[in-house]
Amino acid sequence: MKKILFIAIFAIGFIFNACNPMQDINNEIDKKQDAENEKAVFLKDRVVAPAAYTLTDDDYALSSNESVSKYKSFSKYALPKDYLPEILNQKFSGEDAQSMLVTYDFYSKPVKDIDHAYEISDDEYAEMGQGHSNFSNEDEAESLIGKLLDRKVYSDEAGAEMTAKYTLFTKYKTRYIKVNADGTSEEVGYDKNAVKVTDEIYEETGNGKYKTFYTINDALEDLAKYAVDNGTAPITYAGTVYKNYIDTYVVYLFSGTNWMVKQSVMPVSEELNYSLDEEDITKSYWWADPAIKITLTAADYALYPASSKYGNFDLRSGKTPGTDRDKLIEMITGMLDTNYTIVEDQQYLVTYNYYDGSSGATTIRLIKKAGTWSEVTDE
Repeated sequence: MKKILFIAIFAIGFIFNACNPMQDINNEIDKKQDAENEKAVFLKDRVVAPAAYTLTDDDYALSSNESVSKYKSFSKYALPKDYLPEILNQKFSGEDAQSMLVTYDFYSKPVKDIDHAYEISDDEYAEMGQGHSNFSNEDEAESLIGKLLDRKVYSDEAGAEMTAKYTLFTKYKTRYIKVNADGTSEEVGYDKNAVKVTDEIYEETGNGKYKTFYTINDALEDLAKYAVDNGTAPITYAGTVYKNYIDTYVVYLFSGTNWMVKQSVMPVSEELNYSLDEEDITKSYWWADPAIKITLTAADYALYPASSKYGNFDLRSGKTPGTDRDKLIEMITGMLDTNYTIVEDQQYLVTYNYYDGSSGATTIRLIKKAGTWSEVTDE
């Protein structure tokens, strides 16, 4: 009887163990089904990325950065490299290493190069149809000066900037007059602590009829005398001037075909790449290459006799740089240091031409740290 019971238990155990492989298979099928479901859910709300795309207002609203979402643009305080990928991750899928050219708005206040500004001459005002050496309308001035620069200023580089200086005539403008302790006066920029010129002051300075100074020179002279007579100097006043001739500076950007006013918010195009996780698609993401892209030009190759003739690097054995990778890097970085403004700790992805028996072009990733260049590798 005991023997029969032992055999029965053994048989049941064998059957139970024999079922385990089937259970493993079922578990594996369930895991694959779950993964497929997860993939389907992930792709449901995303479209296949196009070759190029321009962000919309709704796209900026997807950003976790309040500034990007509110102002519909990126800036130096909210960089695209930090906040653009998260927007794309919510909208697009793609193949591994697929690229997409994304255009977005970037805020950067134009920098006015006052010391080297192109100053509009009397003859140029006349050429632009002005009866006096000034403009009275900013929009008209910016448009006509842009056309003037198209005719007179040549640039062979898209993205080049130029500051233009012109005189703007306007009426009834608040000006800020600083009276120094010694009784001298000068015009200054906006001062939130300036004392507003009152009706009483206009009266005492002889400008009570219209409650304004006729010209800036009148304001400088009258307020200086008033401050000295009343013992209020040093002090800054905010007063209204009737006739104003304001030195105005505008930054122009060369588009490649014409000069246009550089706005605070300008469109920027950048290529991003997709990293596809085959095992878990939910971990796939878009990423922005941190490198500045540079394609070497004839001016760069001309710096070295070995590359100047054909505008490439000869990589054949016995040539310069030949098979010497360090020599190639030395030549390329020499070009970068000579012809470009280089920022340390910034990667550069340089496209260069080569000849190794046949002509081609490829890239090399470089970075400069503590004055020394090195190649950036995956290792």
